Amino acid sequence: MDGESYMVKPNYDNSIMSITNSLLKYYGVKPHHATLPLADELLAKDYKNVVLLLMDGMGVNVLERSLPENAFLRKHIKTELSSVYPCTTTAATTSVLTGRTPAEHGWIGWSCYFKEVDKCIDLFSNLESGTESPVSGENQPYKYMPYDNILSVIGDNVKTCAVWPYTEYFADTMEGICEHIKNLCGNDERKFIYAYHAQPDHDIHDFGVDSDCIKQMLLNYNNQLEALINSLSDTLFLITADHGMKDITMKCVEDYPAINRALIRHICVEPRCCSFYVKEEYKTDFPQLFTNAFGNKFKLFSHKEFLESGLLGNGVPHSKTEDFVGDYVAAAVSDVALWYKDINGGYEDFKSAHAGLTKEELTVPLIVIQKQDIC
Repeated sequence: MDGESYMVKPNYDNSIMSITNSLLKYYGVKPHHATLPLADELLAKDYKNVVLLLMDGMGVNVLERSLPENAFLRKHIKTELSSVYPCTTTAATTSVLTGRTPAEHGWIGWSCYFKEVDKCIDLFSNLESGTESPVSGENQPYKYMPYDNILSVIGDNVKTCAVWPYTEYFADTMEGICEHIKNLCGNDERKFIYAYHAQPDHDIHDFGVDSDCIKQMLLNYNNQLEALINSLSDTLFLITADHGMKDITMKCVEDYPAINRALIRHICVEPRCCSFYVKEEYKTDFPQLFTNAFGNKFKLFSHKEFLESGLLGNGVPHSKTEDFVGDYVAAAVSDVALWYKDINGGYEDFKSAHAGLTKEELTVPLIVIQKQDIC
């Protein structure tokens, strides 16, 4: 499916970010944006435990293609939500943790150009993009784009617990996540628990949405979560995803010399949301060069058009957001992704990806299970 007729835009008024704003409101903190009416209604029942589990890449299409309709997780889908844009872990998890749009927090993609050090940097790792080399000095993303997450903001009003790697409640498997949540929900203290799992995204990148190993993984997760949740009481359990996934064909910009020679530096942001910094002498011709190579497989925006499109959401933009948007941005509206070869001449030949403007990538579930007090 090619072309703008298949382009889907994020709906920030009915998004994963809306859940966070409902949680902020519930715990006595002024929300930054519109809340989610369904979440407001659920939270009004005042459960002892509120759990928000974010499953990386578990979009609606992934669930529907991996699990039968009567599976526990699918049976409890209450509604569909929009991700943010770019619909990628860096932008989406930061929006869930803050309740703010990508425009506001600035963490818009995997790799962004920092003019302060003249380098493209992988935001989560602080590595120079395309290498395994840490950027010297301070951690640049956190230096220029620090933020307060929901756990710290509501911490005066409720006990908060984070379950993911590099936290007090370390967990990088579903077994570990379930064990921590069960133990935390078992005591009498009122609490909010945020948990994150890097799957199924990690394996879908390598094997594709429809692979048998993904179906088995999701079935195992379905059964583990059903057993966990059935053991709980007085708990509101919310499960969502940061984005969906789409099977893709990865292209290397080095194979398109007319485009590659026009660039000042590596492509930034994401392979399905490409930020191009273009040499002055090519700026006028770049749209035609790009169209010659890719036709209508991407929607190409100028710097100004992209910032004014609303795709990054509303609110006061972070000072770094404009820096990270190059002279042109190409948002994928087909199955094509575009990146570059790393320092060793290799590239990520993903079978599936995200960050494009398609329904598969932008649509995620809100799974709701209410466990009443059994006492």
